[in-house]
Amino acid sequence: MPSEDPFFAALDFGTGGGKCAIFDAAGARLAVVREPWGYQQVSYEHEDLVHGSSFDPHAFWAALGRCARKAIAEAGVSADSISGIAATALRLGTVFLDAQGHEIYAAPNMDGRGLAGGFEVMERLDAARAIGITGHWPPFVFSLARLLRFRKLKGEPRVAHVLSLNDWITYRLSGTLACEPSNAGESMLLDISSRSWSTEILEMFSVDEGLLPPLVEPGTALGRVTNEAAEQTGFAPGTPVFAGGADTQCALLGAGVVQPGHAGAVLGTTTPVMMVDADLRFDEAGKLWTGCHVVPDLWTLESNAGDTGIAFEWLLGIVGLDGDDAYQRAEQLISDIPESASAVMSFAGPQIFDLLNFDPSRPAAFVFDNPPFGVRPTTGSFLRAFLANVACAARANLEQIEEVRSQPAASLTLTGGMTRLPTLLREFARTSRRPLLVSDEPHATALGAALLAAVGANAHSSVPAAAKAMVRVRPLEPDPSFNDAGDAEYQRWRKRYPELKTFSS
Repeated sequence: MPSEDPFFAALDFGTGGGKCAIFDAAGARLAVVREPWGYQQVSYEHEDLVHGSSFDPHAFWAALGRCARKAIAEAGVSADSISGIAATALRLGTVFLDAQGHEIYAAPNMDGRGLAGGFEVMERLDAARAIGITGHWPPFVFSLARLLRFRKLKGEPRVAHVLSLNDWITYRLSGTLACEPSNAGESMLLDISSRSWSTEILEMFSVDEGLLPPLVEPGTALGRVTNEAAEQTGFAPGTPVFAGGADTQCALLGAGVVQPGHAGAVLGTTTPVMMVDADLRFDEAGKLWTGCHVVPDLWTLESNAGDTGIAFEWLLGIVGLDGDDAYQRAEQLISDIPESASAVMSFAGPQIFDLLNFDPSRPAAFVFDNPPFGVRPTTGSFLRAFLANVACAARANLEQIEEVRSQPAASLTLTGGMTRLPTLLREFARTSRRPLLVSDEPHATALGAALLAAVGANAHSSVPAAAKAMVRVRPLEPDPSFNDAGDAEYQRWRKRYPELKTFSS
Protein backbone atom coordinates (compact mmCIF):
# COMPACT_ATOMS: atom_id res chain seq x y z
CA MET A 1 0.00 0.00 0.00
CA PRO A 2 2.85 2.49 -0.53
CA SER A 3 1.84 5.90 -1.85
CA GLU A 4 3.76 8.57 -3.72
CA ASP A 5 4.47 10.27 -0.40
CA PRO A 6 4.96 7.50 2.15
CA PHE A 7 4.62 8.13 5.86
CA PHE A 8 5.89 6.08 8.77
CA ALA A 9 4.44 5.65 12.25
CA ALA A 10 6.18 4.89 15.52
CA LEU A 11 4.47 3.54 18.62
CA ASP A 12 6.51 4.47 21.67
CA PHE A 13 6.07 2.86 25.11
CA GLY A 14 7.61 5.42 27.47
CA THR A 15 7.99 5.40 31.22
CA GLY A 16 5.32 8.01 31.86
CA GLY A 17 3.08 7.51 28.84
CA GLY A 18 2.43 6.07 25.41
CA LYS A 19 2.98 7.93 22.17
CA CYS A 20 2.35 7.72 18.47
CA ALA A 21 4.33 9.88 16.05
CA ILE A 22 4.11 10.08 12.28
CA PHE A 23 7.00 11.16 10.04
CA ASP A 24 7.56 11.50 6.32
CA ALA A 25 10.48 9.96 4.43
CA ALA A 26 12.56 13.12 4.95
CA GLY A 27 12.20 12.94 8.72
CA ALA A 28 9.67 15.75 9.10
CA ARG A 29 7.27 15.11 11.97
CA LEU A 30 3.63 15.50 10.97
CA ALA A 31 2.10 14.66 14.32
CA VAL A 32 2.84 13.36 17.76
CA VAL A 33 0.22 12.42 20.35
CA ARG A 34 1.03 11.30 23.86
CA GLU A 35 -1.20 9.95 26.62
CA PRO A 36 0.11 9.65 30.19
CA TRP A 37 -0.21 6.43 32.13
CA GLY A 38 0.72 5.01 35.50
CA TYR A 39 1.57 1.71 37.16
CA GLN A 40 0.13 -0.36 39.95
CA GLN A 41 2.19 -1.20 43.01
CA VAL A 42 2.12 -4.95 43.58
CA SER A 43 2.45 -6.73 46.89
CA TYR A 44 4.92 -9.61 46.90
CA GLU A 45 7.28 -11.42 49.26
CA HIS A 46 10.10 -8.83 49.28
CA GLU A 47 8.14 -5.58 49.04
CA ASP A 48 9.90 -4.34 52.19
CA LEU A 49 13.13 -4.21 50.16
CA VAL A 50 11.97 -3.04 46.73
CA HIS A 51 8.59 -2.27 45.19
CA GLY A 52 6.81 -4.46 42.70
CA SER A 53 5.19 -2.66 39.76
CA SER A 54 2.86 -3.83 37.03
CA PHE A 55 0.69 -2.37 34.29
CA ASP A 56 -2.64 -3.28 32.73
CA PRO A 57 -1.76 -4.43 29.19
CA HIS A 58 -5.29 -3.90 27.90
CA ALA A 59 -5.45 -0.34 29.24
CA PHE A 60 -2.01 0.52 27.90
CA TRP A 61 -2.80 -0.95 24.50
CA ALA A 62 -6.02 1.05 24.39
CA ALA A 63 -4.04 4.20 25.21
CA LEU A 64 -1.62 3.52 22.35
CA GLY A 65 -4.59 2.93 20.07
CA ARG A 66 -6.10 6.30 20.98
CA CYS A 67 -2.74 7.98 20.37
CA ALA A 68 -2.53 6.37 16.94
CA ARG A 69 -6.02 7.46 15.90
CA LYS A 70 -5.40 11.03 17.02
CA ALA A 71 -1.96 11.16 15.38
CA ILE A 72 -3.35 10.02 12.03
CA ALA A 73 -6.05 12.68 12.26
CA GLU A 74 -3.63 15.44 13.30
CA ALA A 75 -1.17 14.50 10.56
CA GLY A 76 -3.91 15.00 7.99
CA VAL A 77 -2.99 11.82 6.11
CA SER A 78 -5.00 8.76 5.25
CA ALA A 79 -4.30 5.54 7.08
CA ASP A 80 -3.57 3.95 3.69
CA SER A 81 -0.66 6.33 3.13
CA ILE A 82 1.25 4.96 6.12
CA SER A 83 3.77 2.57 4.59
CA GLY A 84 5.16 1.09 7.77
CA ILE A 85 4.99 0.99 11.55
CA ALA A 86 7.70 0.16 14.09
CA ALA A 87 7.61 0.04 17.87
CA THR A 88 10.06 1.26 20.45
CA ALA A 89 9.87 0.91 24.20
CA LEU A 90 11.64 1.45 27.46
CA ARG A 91 14.20 -1.20 28.27
CA LEU A 92 14.03 -3.76 31.07
CA GLY A 93 10.26 -4.19 30.79
CA THR A 94 8.84 -7.71 30.55
CA VAL A 95 5.63 -9.35 29.34
CA PHE A 96 4.85 -13.06 29.77
CA LEU A 97 2.22 -14.71 27.57
CA ASP A 98 0.44 -17.99 28.22
CA ALA A 99 -0.12 -20.69 25.61
CA GLN A 100 -3.24 -18.89 24.38
CA GLY A 101 -1.28 -15.69 23.81
CA HIS A 102 -2.79 -13.83 26.77
CA GLU A 103 -0.71 -11.58 29.02
CA ILE A 104 -0.17 -13.15 32.44
CA TYR A 105 2.58 -10.77 33.63
CA ALA A 106 3.26 -7.22 32.49
CA ALA A 107 5.96 -5.20 34.21
CA PRO A 108 7.82 -1.94 33.56
CA ASN A 109 11.53 -1.43 34.11
CA MET A 110 11.17 -0.48 37.78
CA ASP A 111 9.46 -3.73 38.78
CA GLY A 112 11.40 -5.30 41.63
CA ARG A 113 9.75 -8.72 41.67
CA GLY A 114 12.83 -10.32 40.17
CA LEU A 115 14.74 -9.88 43.42
CA ALA A 116 14.63 -13.55 44.48
CA GLY A 117 15.42 -14.66 40.93
CA GLY A 118 18.35 -12.25 40.89
CA PHE A 119 19.82 -13.86 43.99
CA GLU A 120 19.46 -17.25 42.31
CA VAL A 121 21.39 -15.94 39.31
CA MET A 122 24.14 -14.59 41.56
CA GLU A 123 24.48 -17.96 43.31
CA ARG A 124 24.97 -19.87 40.08
CA LEU A 125 26.51 -17.44 37.59
CA ASP A 126 29.82 -15.70 38.16
CA ALA A 127 29.66 -11.93 37.64
CA ALA A 128 32.63 -11.86 35.27
CA ARG A 129 31.10 -14.63 33.17
CA ALA A 130 27.72 -12.90 33.12
CA ILE A 131 29.31 -9.67 31.94
CA GLY A 132 31.28 -11.54 29.28
CA ILE A 133 28.11 -13.11 27.89
CA THR A 134 25.39 -10.51 28.44
CA GLY A 135 27.27 -7.28 29.09
CA HIS A 136 25.11 -6.67 32.17
CA TRP A 137 25.30 -7.05 35.93
CA PRO A 138 23.81 -7.18 38.60
CA PRO A 139 20.87 -9.37 37.56
CA PHE A 140 17.84 -8.14 39.54
CA VAL A 141 15.85 -6.13 36.98
CA PHE A 142 16.17 -8.39 33.94
CA SER A 143 13.66 -10.78 32.39
CA LEU A 144 15.72 -13.82 33.46
CA ALA A 145 15.37 -12.95 37.15
CA ARG A 146 11.65 -12.27 36.80
CA LEU A 147 11.10 -15.55 34.96
CA LEU A 148 12.96 -17.58 37.58
CA ARG A 149 10.80 -16.13 40.32
CA PHE A 150 7.50 -16.31 38.40
CA ARG A 151 7.73 -19.97 37.47
CA LYS A 152 8.07 -20.92 41.15
CA LEU A 153 4.79 -19.27 42.08
CA LYS A 154 1.92 -21.62 42.82
CA GLY A 155 -1.29 -21.24 40.88
CA GLU A 156 0.16 -19.13 38.06
CA PRO A 157 -0.22 -20.21 34.41
CA ARG A 158 2.82 -21.57 32.64
CA VAL A 159 4.82 -19.05 30.66
CA ALA A 160 4.75 -19.74 26.93
CA HIS A 161 6.48 -16.61 25.63
CA VAL A 162 8.83 -13.99 27.10
CA LEU A 163 8.69 -10.58 25.42
CA SER A 164 10.24 -7.17 25.78
CA LEU A 165 7.83 -4.25 25.60
CA ASN A 166 8.42 -3.33 21.96
CA ASP A 167 8.06 -7.04 21.10
CA TRP A 168 4.71 -6.93 22.87
CA ILE A 169 3.53 -3.92 20.84
CA THR A 170 4.56 -5.70 17.63
CA TYR A 171 2.64 -8.78 18.79
CA ARG A 172 -0.46 -6.71 19.49
CA LEU A 173 -0.23 -5.05 16.07
CA SER A 174 0.49 -8.07 13.90
CA GLY A 175 0.23 -11.25 15.96
CA THR A 176 3.91 -11.92 15.21
CA LEU A 177 6.33 -13.05 17.91
CA ALA A 178 9.81 -11.65 17.26
CA CYS A 179 12.61 -9.88 19.06
CA GLU A 180 15.54 -7.70 18.04
CA PRO A 181 18.96 -7.47 19.71
CA SER A 182 18.82 -4.00 21.30
CA ASN A 183 16.04 -4.93 23.74
CA ALA A 184 16.87 -8.63 23.83
CA GLY A 185 20.22 -7.50 25.21
CA GLU A 186 18.39 -6.12 28.26
CA SER A 187 16.99 -9.54 29.24
CA MET A 188 20.20 -11.23 30.48
CA LEU A 189 19.37 -14.03 28.08
CA LEU A 190 21.26 -12.76 25.02
CA ASP A 191 24.84 -13.55 24.04
CA ILE A 192 25.90 -10.02 23.11
CA SER A 193 28.83 -11.12 20.94
CA SER A 194 26.80 -13.35 18.63
CA ARG A 195 23.48 -11.49 19.00
CA SER A 196 21.80 -14.83 19.66
CA TRP A 197 20.14 -16.37 22.71
CA SER A 198 22.79 -17.67 25.11
CA THR A 199 22.77 -21.46 25.10
CA GLU A 200 24.94 -21.44 28.22
CA ILE A 201 22.53 -19.33 30.27
CA LEU A 202 19.43 -21.12 28.98
CA GLU A 203 20.89 -24.50 29.96
CA MET A 204 22.17 -23.25 33.31
CA PHE A 205 18.72 -22.05 34.35
CA SER A 206 16.64 -24.65 32.48
CA VAL A 207 14.98 -22.07 30.23
CA ASP A 208 13.45 -23.55 27.10
CA GLU A 209 14.57 -21.53 24.08
CA GLY A 210 11.04 -21.99 22.73
CA LEU A 211 9.93 -19.37 25.26
CA LEU A 212 11.98 -16.75 23.43
CA PRO A 213 10.95 -15.18 20.12
CA PRO A 214 13.05 -15.54 16.99
CA LEU A 215 15.71 -12.84 16.73
CA VAL A 216 15.70 -10.47 13.76
CA GLU A 217 17.52 -7.26 12.92
CA PRO A 218 15.76 -3.90 13.43
CA GLY A 219 13.88 -2.89 10.30
CA THR A 220 13.00 -6.48 9.39
CA ALA A 221 9.47 -7.00 8.04
CA LEU A 222 7.50 -8.95 10.65
CA GLY A 223 3.92 -8.99 9.49
CA ARG A 224 0.95 -6.76 8.87
CA VAL A 225 -1.62 -4.99 11.00
CA THR A 226 -4.43 -7.41 11.78
CA ASN A 227 -8.09 -6.53 11.34
CA GLU A 228 -8.53 -6.46 15.11
CA ALA A 229 -5.52 -4.17 15.63
CA ALA A 230 -6.75 -1.91 12.82
CA GLU A 231 -10.06 -1.43 14.62
CA GLN A 232 -8.20 -0.62 17.84
CA THR A 233 -5.62 1.79 16.39
CA GLY A 234 -7.00 3.32 13.21
CA PHE A 235 -4.14 1.95 11.11
CA ALA A 236 -5.23 0.34 7.86
CA PRO A 237 -5.50 -3.45 7.89
CA GLY A 238 -2.48 -4.93 6.20
CA THR A 239 -0.12 -2.05 6.96
CA PRO A 240 3.42 -3.49 7.15
CA VAL A 241 4.92 -3.84 10.64
CA PHE A 242 8.70 -3.77 11.04
CA ALA A 243 11.03 -4.55 13.92
CA GLY A 244 11.86 -1.47 15.95
CA GLY A 245 14.17 -1.28 18.94
CA ALA A 246 14.94 -0.24 22.49
CA ASP A 247 14.14 3.37 23.31
CA THR A 248 17.66 4.64 24.01
CA GLN A 249 19.21 3.01 20.96
CA CYS A 250 16.35 4.31 18.80
CA ALA A 251 16.98 7.77 20.26
CA LEU A 252 20.65 7.50 19.30
CA LEU A 253 19.59 6.60 15.77
CA GLY A 254 17.03 9.42 15.68
CA ALA A 255 19.75 11.84 16.77
CA GLY A 256 22.27 10.59 14.21
CA VAL A 257 24.61 8.88 16.70
CA VAL A 258 25.59 6.03 14.40
CA GLN A 259 29.39 6.33 14.14
CA PRO A 260 31.91 4.56 16.40
CA GLY A 261 33.43 6.85 19.00
CA HIS A 262 30.47 9.22 19.09
CA ALA A 263 28.25 9.49 22.15
CA GLY A 264 24.72 10.53 22.93
CA ALA A 265 22.84 11.61 26.05
CA VAL A 266 19.08 11.07 25.98
CA LEU A 267 17.69 13.74 28.29
CA GLY A 268 14.34 12.24 29.21
CA THR A 269 12.81 10.69 32.31
CA THR A 270 16.30 9.37 32.98
CA THR A 271 19.48 10.19 31.09
CA PRO A 272 21.29 7.22 29.59
CA VAL A 273 24.70 8.15 28.19
CA MET A 274 25.93 5.81 25.47
CA MET A 275 28.92 5.65 23.17
CA VAL A 276 28.78 3.75 19.89
CA ASP A 277 31.50 1.19 19.24
CA ALA A 278 32.45 -1.01 16.29
CA ASP A 279 34.30 -3.34 18.67
CA LEU A 280 32.71 -5.33 21.46
CA ARG A 281 33.99 -4.07 24.82
CA PHE A 282 33.07 -4.98 28.37
CA ASP A 283 33.65 -3.13 31.59
CA GLU A 284 35.26 -5.69 33.86
CA ALA A 285 34.56 -3.45 36.85
CA GLY A 286 30.85 -3.87 36.19
CA LYS A 287 29.94 -0.18 36.23
CA LEU A 288 28.98 0.03 32.56
CA TRP A 289 26.58 -2.00 30.43
CA THR A 290 27.35 -3.28 26.95
CA GLY A 291 24.46 -3.51 24.52
CA CYS A 292 23.55 -3.83 20.86
CA HIS A 293 22.81 -0.76 18.77
CA VAL A 294 19.81 -0.81 16.41
CA VAL A 295 22.38 -0.29 13.65
CA PRO A 296 23.80 -3.63 12.43
CA ASP A 297 27.31 -4.58 13.63
CA LEU A 298 27.52 -1.79 16.19
CA TRP A 299 27.49 -1.98 19.98
CA THR A 300 26.98 0.52 22.77
CA LEU A 301 28.73 1.20 26.06
CA GLU A 302 26.35 2.74 28.58
CA SER A 303 26.58 4.72 31.75
CA ASN A 304 23.41 6.32 33.09
CA ALA A 305 22.75 9.52 35.00
CA GLY A 306 19.51 8.14 36.42
CA ASP A 307 16.59 10.36 37.40
CA THR A 308 16.72 13.63 35.48
CA GLY A 309 13.48 14.63 33.75
CA ILE A 310 11.36 12.88 36.34
CA ALA A 311 13.28 14.55 39.17
CA PHE A 312 13.04 17.97 37.51
CA GLU A 313 9.27 17.57 37.23
CA TRP A 314 9.21 16.73 40.95
CA LEU A 315 11.16 19.91 41.69
CA LEU A 316 8.90 21.99 39.46
CA GLY A 317 5.89 20.65 41.34
CA ILE A 318 7.41 21.52 44.70
CA VAL A 319 7.93 25.15 43.66
CA GLY A 320 4.44 25.38 42.20
CA LEU A 321 5.26 25.05 38.51
CA ASP A 322 3.13 22.55 36.63
CA GLY A 323 1.18 22.40 33.42
CA ASP A 324 2.24 22.61 29.80
CA ASP A 325 4.13 25.89 30.30
CA ALA A 326 6.17 24.75 33.33
CA TYR A 327 9.46 24.76 31.40
CA GLN A 328 8.88 28.28 30.09
CA ARG A 329 8.00 29.59 33.55
CA ALA A 330 11.08 27.88 34.99
CA GLU A 331 13.28 29.58 32.38
CA GLN A 332 11.82 32.95 33.32
CA LEU A 333 12.59 32.40 37.00
CA ILE A 334 16.14 31.38 36.13
CA SER A 335 16.62 34.49 33.96
CA ASP A 336 15.50 36.64 36.90
CA ILE A 337 18.31 35.44 39.19
CA PRO A 338 20.24 38.52 40.37
CA GLU A 339 23.98 38.48 39.84
CA SER A 340 24.52 38.78 43.58
CA ALA A 341 22.38 35.78 44.48
CA SER A 342 24.15 33.08 46.47
CA ALA A 343 25.39 30.13 44.41
CA VAL A 344 23.60 26.82 44.85
CA MET A 345 24.87 23.33 44.01
CA SER A 346 22.42 20.48 43.48
CA PHE A 347 22.91 16.79 44.19
CA ALA A 348 19.25 15.81 43.76
CA GLY A 349 18.21 13.27 41.15
CA PRO A 350 21.12 12.45 38.81
CA GLN A 351 23.85 10.05 39.89
CA ILE A 352 27.01 8.45 38.56
CA PHE A 353 26.13 4.96 37.33
CA ASP A 354 27.41 2.21 39.65
CA LEU A 355 24.72 -0.38 40.37
CA LEU A 356 27.18 -2.64 42.20
CA ASN A 357 27.46 0.02 44.90
CA PHE A 358 23.99 1.51 44.55
CA ASP A 359 22.84 3.14 47.79
CA PRO A 360 19.08 3.74 47.93
CA SER A 361 19.54 5.79 51.11
CA ARG A 362 21.99 8.20 49.48
CA PRO A 363 20.59 11.65 50.31
CA ALA A 364 19.54 14.27 47.79
CA ALA A 365 20.80 17.74 48.61
CA PHE A 366 21.02 21.37 47.61
CA VAL A 367 24.16 22.98 49.00
CA PHE A 368 24.71 26.72 49.41
CA ASP A 369 26.30 29.20 51.81
CA ASN A 370 23.95 30.57 54.41
CA PRO A 371 23.75 34.34 53.78
CA PRO A 372 22.20 35.74 56.97
CA PHE A 373 22.26 39.35 55.75
CA GLY A 374 22.95 38.96 52.04
CA VAL A 375 20.88 38.03 49.05
CA ARG A 376 19.44 34.59 49.60
CA PRO A 377 19.01 31.95 46.88
CA THR A 378 15.82 32.30 44.89
CA THR A 379 13.56 29.72 43.29
CA GLY A 380 15.44 30.33 40.06
CA SER A 381 18.73 29.59 41.83
CA PHE A 382 17.55 26.12 42.81
CA LEU A 383 16.15 25.41 39.34
CA ARG A 384 19.36 26.50 37.65
CA ALA A 385 21.42 24.44 40.11
CA PHE A 386 19.40 21.34 39.31
CA LEU A 387 20.04 21.75 35.58
CA ALA A 388 23.76 22.31 36.20
CA ASN A 389 23.64 19.08 38.21
CA VAL A 390 22.25 17.23 35.15
CA ALA A 391 25.07 18.53 32.93
CA CYS A 392 27.71 17.60 35.51
CA ALA A 393 26.29 14.11 36.00
CA ALA A 394 26.19 13.54 32.23
CA ARG A 395 29.85 14.50 31.95
CA ALA A 396 30.82 12.25 34.87
CA ASN A 397 29.00 9.31 33.29
CA LEU A 398 30.59 9.99 29.91
CA GLU A 399 34.01 10.01 31.57
CA GLN A 400 33.35 6.48 32.88
CA ILE A 401 32.81 5.31 29.31
CA GLU A 402 35.87 7.17 28.02
CA GLU A 403 38.00 5.54 30.71
CA VAL A 404 37.01 2.05 29.56
CA ARG A 405 37.57 2.95 25.89
CA SER A 406 40.80 4.86 26.68
CA GLN A 407 39.62 7.45 24.21
CA PRO A 408 37.61 10.68 24.49
CA ALA A 409 34.27 10.95 22.74
CA ALA A 410 34.49 12.44 19.25
CA SER A 411 31.24 14.27 20.03
CA LEU A 412 28.31 14.25 22.44
CA THR A 413 24.84 14.64 20.94
CA LEU A 414 22.02 15.77 23.20
CA THR A 415 18.44 14.75 22.55
CA GLY A 416 15.22 14.18 24.46
CA GLY A 417 12.55 16.38 25.95
CA MET A 418 14.84 18.30 28.31
CA THR A 419 16.69 19.82 25.34
CA ARG A 420 13.76 22.26 25.24
CA LEU A 421 15.41 23.99 28.23
CA PRO A 422 17.87 26.66 27.03
CA THR A 423 19.44 26.84 30.48
CA LEU A 424 20.28 23.15 30.39
CA LEU A 425 21.94 23.52 26.98
CA ARG A 426 23.98 26.43 28.33
CA GLU A 427 25.09 24.31 31.27
CA PHE A 428 26.25 21.58 28.91
CA ALA A 429 28.10 24.20 26.87
CA ARG A 430 29.81 25.46 30.04
CA THR A 431 30.82 22.15 31.56
CA SER A 432 31.06 19.35 28.98
CA ARG A 433 34.46 20.11 27.36
CA ARG A 434 33.41 17.96 24.39
CA PRO A 435 32.18 18.85 20.89
CA LEU A 436 28.42 19.15 21.34
CA LEU A 437 25.48 18.62 18.99
CA VAL A 438 21.76 18.97 19.65
CA SER A 439 19.05 17.01 17.87
CA ASP A 440 16.47 19.20 16.15
CA GLU A 441 13.85 16.54 16.86
CA PRO A 442 13.10 16.21 20.60
CA HIS A 443 11.12 13.02 19.85
CA ALA A 444 14.25 11.28 18.59
CA THR A 445 13.19 7.90 20.00
CA ALA A 446 10.06 7.89 17.87
CA LEU A 447 12.02 9.20 14.88
CA GLY A 448 14.50 6.35 15.25
CA ALA A 449 11.71 3.78 15.20
CA ALA A 450 10.05 5.45 12.19
CA LEU A 451 13.42 5.50 10.46
CA LEU A 452 13.71 1.72 10.88
CA ALA A 453 10.24 1.34 9.35
CA ALA A 454 11.32 3.54 6.43
CA VAL A 455 14.35 1.32 5.82
CA GLY A 456 12.21 -1.81 6.04
CA ALA A 457 9.77 -0.33 3.52
CA ASN A 458 12.66 0.44 1.12
CA ALA A 459 12.16 4.19 1.33
CA HIS A 460 15.91 4.30 2.07
CA SER A 461 18.61 1.84 1.12
CA SER A 462 20.17 1.37 4.56
CA VAL A 463 20.02 2.58 8.12
CA PRO A 464 22.97 4.97 7.67
CA ALA A 465 21.40 6.34 4.47
CA ALA A 466 18.09 6.86 6.24
CA ALA A 467 19.82 8.61 9.13
CA LYS A 468 21.52 10.97 6.68
CA ALA A 469 18.20 11.78 5.01
CA MET A 470 15.91 11.94 8.04
CA VAL A 471 17.99 13.26 10.95
CA ARG A 472 18.99 16.86 11.58
CA VAL A 473 21.29 18.10 14.32
CA ARG A 474 22.91 21.44 15.04
CA PRO A 475 26.18 22.26 16.77
CA LEU A 476 26.03 23.65 20.28
CA GLU A 477 28.77 26.22 20.52
CA PRO A 478 30.82 26.04 23.74
CA ASP A 479 30.35 28.84 26.20
CA PRO A 480 33.52 30.99 26.45
CA SER A 481 33.57 30.31 30.18
CA PHE A 482 33.65 26.52 29.85
CA ASN A 483 37.45 26.46 30.11
CA ASP A 484 37.46 28.20 33.46
CA ALA A 485 34.32 28.83 35.50
CA GLY A 486 32.33 25.97 34.01
CA ASP A 487 35.07 23.43 34.46
CA ALA A 488 35.77 24.66 37.98
CA GLU A 489 32.10 24.25 38.82
CA TYR A 490 32.18 20.68 37.50
CA GLN A 491 35.28 19.87 39.56
CA ARG A 492 33.57 21.19 42.70
CA TRP A 493 30.51 19.07 41.92
CA ARG A 494 32.67 15.99 41.34
CA LYS A 495 34.54 16.54 44.60
CA ARG A 496 31.39 16.97 46.69
CA TYR A 497 29.41 14.18 45.08
CA PRO A 498 31.02 11.31 47.10
CA GLU A 499 30.87 13.39 50.28
CA LEU A 500 27.08 12.89 50.40
CA LYS A 501 27.66 9.24 51.29
CA THR A 502 28.70 10.34 54.74
CA PHE A 503 25.08 11.44 55.33
CA SER A 504 23.53 8.08 54.37
CA SER A 505 21.56 6.40 57.10
